[in-house]
Amino acid sequence: MCDSSDQAGDCGSERGILRNHPASARILRRWRELTGGKVVRDSDRRTVVACSGGADSVALAVVLACVEPKPTLVHVVHDIRDDGSAEVDRDAVKGLAVQLGCQFDERSVLVKALGGNLESNAREARYAALCDMAAKAGAGYIATGHHSDDQLETVLMNLIRGSGVRGMSGVSPKREMGTVHVVRPMLEVTREEIEVLCGLAGASWQHDHTNDDEGYLRNRVRHSVIPVLKEVEPDIALRASGLARSSRETSEVLGNLIDDQIASAAVRKGTEWAWEREFLRVQPAACLGELLFVYVREVLSGVGADSIGRRAIDGVIRGIKSDATDPRVHRVGPIVVHVRAREVVISDT
Repeated sequence: MCDSSDQAGDCGSERGILRNHPASARILRRWRELTGGKVVRDSDRRTVVACSGGADSVALAVVLACVEPKPTLVHVVHDIRDDGSAEVDRDAVKGLAVQLGCQFDERSVLVKALGGNLESNAREARYAALCDMAAKAGAGYIATGHHSDDQLETVLMNLIRGSGVRGMSGVSPKREMGTVHVVRPMLEVTREEIEVLCGLAGASWQHDHTNDDEGYLRNRVRHSVIPVLKEVEPDIALRASGLARSSRETSEVLGNLIDDQIASAAVRKGTEWAWEREFLRVQPAACLGELLFVYVREVLSGVGADSIGRRAIDGVIRGIKSDATDPRVHRVGPIVVHVRAREVVISDT
């Protein structure tokens, strides 16, 4: 097994991980970058791996199991599937934990009977369960198996829905959830590399048949769009990861600019932010669009940001910059923007 003091990412394992394989070294290096960098010892990076049983999370578990202390493999059983396959996946992950010498934990969540968006409810319940299991394991990090093909799918979906630079940022490599951070160290690893790692480790994986249902946009993109793109450019997934990284950096710079020059100029009363309309009228459109997300982040703790669509943002920008003086009300996701003759007000009601 790997020497836990090895910070270079070389991974030798009696279980079949090829020593110095570029993909596993890249995953370990990125995991270390996302969990504190070179100043943190591996023993202080306690991590749970969100393992569904699919190839991506199996590969992540195999690679991180090269490090001491080994990660805990955690699994969430949803009630969405009724054919017993959820239990099969759970048992496969439990078996992988035994194979790798890792601890295992599981939670069951009930979301099928809830109102609203099923996918959104399942995601929220899953992450709540993962945070609970991470706390139980004394881990500060939850590692997920999102990879470059997932990043490509996300970027394309955001493009289809209509998105600016924020949407082109795709899946974030790190996300804070209370006292725990979700980290995604495989965003620049391809699906092909993942399957190679599983093969080298002698680790099998499960196929989730819900991923075959093209009633979901992501599955349609995965099965109908991406194969064509890969025929044109085999490295398109890695190209998308690079675009997402650049867009994320641009979005961060833009966000800092807005914090320093625009959001700070607001007159704030409770959850209400107000500006002279002429001040906002002369700002770049990109800044006005991003300002809505800054408000949601600071006032609403990010809740509802996913429901802010590009069309609504463009409507607000046009309203602010127009010469019209009659008052208008724009509802954008969880917020309301009042555009008046001389004033613009953002509030949550």
